[in-house]
Amino acid sequence: MPISLERLKVPDEFVLTQEEIIEEAVRYLKKNGWTARVESSIGGHDVQAGKMEWTAYLKCKGSRSKRQKEGMVYDNTQLRANAADQVEKLMRVQEDADTPSLFIMACPGLDRIKWIVSKLSGGLDKLDIIRMWIYPNGVVKWDIPPHLLHVAKSLGIEKI
Repeated sequence: MPISLERLKVPDEFVLTQEEIIEEAVRYLKKNGWTARVESSIGGHDVQAGKMEWTAYLKCKGSRSKRQKEGMVYDNTQLRANAADQVEKLMRVQEDADTPSLFIMACPGLDRIKWIVSKLSGGLDKLDIIRMWIYPNGVVKWDIPPHLLHVAKSLGIEKI
Protein backbone atom coordinates (compact mmCIF):
# COMPACT_ATOMS: atom_id res chain seq x y z
CA MET A 1 0.00 0.00 0.00
CA PRO A 2 1.22 3.51 -0.66
CA ILE A 3 1.98 5.76 2.26
CA SER A 4 2.70 9.47 2.41
CA LEU A 5 6.35 10.38 2.92
CA GLU A 6 5.16 12.66 5.72
CA ARG A 7 3.73 9.67 7.62
CA LEU A 8 7.07 7.85 7.76
CA LYS A 9 8.91 8.21 11.08
CA VAL A 10 12.05 8.91 9.08
CA PRO A 11 11.13 10.14 5.58
CA ASP A 12 13.05 8.61 2.68
CA GLU A 13 15.96 10.78 1.57
CA PHE A 14 14.96 10.42 -2.10
CA VAL A 15 12.40 8.61 -4.23
CA LEU A 16 13.04 6.50 -7.35
CA THR A 17 10.59 4.51 -9.46
CA GLN A 18 11.35 1.11 -10.95
CA GLU A 19 11.73 2.76 -14.34
CA GLU A 20 14.32 5.18 -12.93
CA ILE A 21 16.20 2.29 -11.30
CA ILE A 22 16.29 0.44 -14.63
CA GLU A 23 17.50 3.57 -16.44
CA GLU A 24 20.24 4.26 -13.88
CA ALA A 25 21.36 0.61 -13.77
CA VAL A 26 21.71 0.49 -17.56
CA ARG A 27 23.53 3.82 -17.59
CA TYR A 28 25.97 2.64 -14.89
CA LEU A 29 26.66 -0.70 -16.58
CA LYS A 30 27.27 0.86 -20.00
CA LYS A 31 29.54 3.49 -18.46
CA ASN A 32 31.57 0.64 -16.94
CA GLY A 33 32.07 -1.36 -20.13
CA TRP A 34 29.02 -3.63 -20.12
CA THR A 35 26.57 -4.10 -22.95
CA ALA A 36 23.14 -3.73 -21.44
CA ARG A 37 19.60 -3.92 -22.69
CA VAL A 38 16.21 -3.57 -21.10
CA GLU A 39 14.20 -6.77 -21.33
CA SER A 40 10.55 -6.39 -22.19
CA SER A 41 9.41 -9.78 -20.96
CA ILE A 42 6.77 -9.42 -18.30
CA GLY A 43 7.50 -11.27 -15.09
CA GLY A 44 11.18 -11.98 -15.66
CA HIS A 45 14.33 -9.94 -15.26
CA ASP A 46 14.40 -6.28 -16.28
CA VAL A 47 17.94 -5.90 -17.64
CA GLN A 48 20.39 -8.29 -19.26
CA ALA A 49 24.01 -7.20 -19.50
CA GLY A 50 27.24 -8.73 -20.72
CA LYS A 51 30.94 -8.20 -20.16
CA MET A 52 33.73 -10.56 -21.12
CA GLU A 53 32.19 -14.04 -20.90
CA TRP A 54 29.77 -13.04 -18.11
CA THR A 55 26.04 -12.37 -18.35
CA ALA A 56 24.27 -10.36 -15.65
CA TYR A 57 20.54 -10.51 -15.01
CA LEU A 58 18.97 -7.65 -13.04
CA LYS A 59 15.58 -7.44 -11.37
CA CYS A 60 14.83 -3.85 -10.42
CA LYS A 61 12.39 -2.27 -7.97
CA GLY A 62 11.75 1.32 -6.93
CA SER A 63 10.42 2.97 -3.81
CA ARG A 64 7.21 4.14 -5.50
CA SER A 65 5.16 3.48 -8.59
CA LYS A 66 5.22 5.97 -11.42
CA ARG A 67 1.40 5.99 -11.13
CA GLN A 68 1.43 7.16 -7.51
CA LYS A 69 0.97 10.80 -6.62
CA GLU A 70 4.05 12.82 -5.73
CA GLY A 71 4.86 12.45 -2.04
CA MET A 72 3.59 8.87 -1.92
CA VAL A 73 5.89 5.83 -1.54
CA TYR A 74 5.56 2.11 -0.91
CA ASP A 75 4.98 1.12 2.70
CA ASN A 76 7.24 -1.47 4.34
CA THR A 77 4.85 -4.32 3.54
CA GLN A 78 5.09 -3.52 -0.17
CA LEU A 79 8.87 -3.14 0.04
CA ARG A 80 9.09 -6.65 1.58
CA ALA A 81 6.84 -8.00 -1.18
CA ASN A 82 9.06 -6.31 -3.78
CA ALA A 83 12.19 -7.91 -2.30
CA ALA A 84 10.49 -11.32 -2.30
CA ASP A 85 9.48 -10.81 -5.93
CA GLN A 86 13.04 -9.91 -6.90
CA VAL A 87 14.43 -13.02 -5.24
CA GLU A 88 11.81 -15.27 -6.83
CA LYS A 89 12.37 -13.83 -10.32
CA LEU A 90 16.15 -14.11 -10.03
CA MET A 91 15.86 -17.72 -8.84
CA ARG A 92 13.70 -18.47 -11.88
CA VAL A 93 16.30 -16.87 -14.15
CA GLN A 94 19.00 -19.01 -12.51
CA GLU A 95 17.22 -22.11 -13.85
CA ASP A 96 17.84 -21.19 -17.50
CA ALA A 97 20.70 -18.70 -17.33
CA ASP A 98 23.78 -18.89 -19.48
CA THR A 99 26.95 -19.54 -17.53
CA PRO A 100 28.85 -17.83 -16.17
CA SER A 101 26.17 -15.50 -14.80
CA LEU A 102 25.57 -12.89 -12.15
CA PHE A 103 22.20 -12.24 -10.55
CA ILE A 104 21.55 -8.72 -9.30
CA MET A 105 18.69 -7.13 -7.43
CA ALA A 106 18.78 -3.37 -8.04
CA CYS A 107 17.00 -1.01 -5.63
CA PRO A 108 17.18 2.55 -4.36
CA GLY A 109 19.81 2.80 -1.63
CA LEU A 110 17.26 3.86 0.97
CA ASP A 111 17.74 2.88 4.59
CA ARG A 112 14.23 1.32 4.76
CA ILE A 113 14.91 -0.95 1.79
CA LYS A 114 18.47 -1.77 2.83
CA TRP A 115 17.22 -2.78 6.30
CA ILE A 116 14.58 -5.12 4.82
CA VAL A 117 17.09 -6.71 2.43
CA SER A 118 19.75 -6.97 5.17
CA LYS A 119 17.51 -9.48 6.96
CA LEU A 120 17.93 -11.75 3.90
CA SER A 121 21.64 -11.18 3.28
CA GLY A 122 22.88 -14.63 4.34
CA GLY A 123 20.35 -16.37 2.12
CA LEU A 124 20.97 -13.96 -0.76
CA ASP A 125 24.69 -14.69 -0.52
CA LYS A 126 23.99 -18.44 -0.73
CA LEU A 127 21.82 -17.79 -3.79
CA ASP A 128 24.64 -15.75 -5.41
CA ILE A 129 22.42 -12.65 -5.51
CA ILE A 130 24.30 -9.36 -5.60
CA ARG A 131 22.64 -6.20 -4.28
CA MET A 132 23.00 -3.02 -6.38
CA TRP A 133 22.07 0.13 -4.49
CA ILE A 134 21.26 3.13 -6.66
CA TYR A 135 21.38 6.69 -5.39
CA PRO A 136 20.65 10.02 -7.08
CA ASN A 137 23.29 11.49 -9.39
CA GLY A 138 24.47 8.11 -10.69
CA VAL A 139 26.02 6.86 -7.45
CA VAL A 140 25.97 3.06 -7.17
CA LYS A 141 27.05 0.91 -4.21
CA TRP A 142 27.16 -2.86 -3.94
CA ASP A 143 26.66 -5.69 -1.47
CA ILE A 144 28.44 -8.70 -2.93
CA PRO A 145 28.53 -12.26 -1.60
CA PRO A 146 32.09 -12.84 -0.29
CA HIS A 147 32.74 -15.76 -2.64
CA LEU A 148 31.97 -13.49 -5.64
CA LEU A 149 34.20 -10.55 -4.65
CA HIS A 150 37.08 -11.59 -6.91
CA VAL A 151 34.80 -12.09 -9.94
CA ALA A 152 32.95 -8.84 -9.25
CA LYS A 153 36.18 -6.89 -8.95
CA SER A 154 37.47 -8.31 -12.25
CA LEU A 155 34.24 -7.10 -13.89
CA GLY A 156 34.47 -3.62 -12.39
CA ILE A 157 31.82 -4.19 -9.74
CA GLU A 158 33.41 -2.80 -6.62
CA LYS A 159 32.11 -2.97 -3.10
CA ILE A 160 32.08 0.59 -1.79
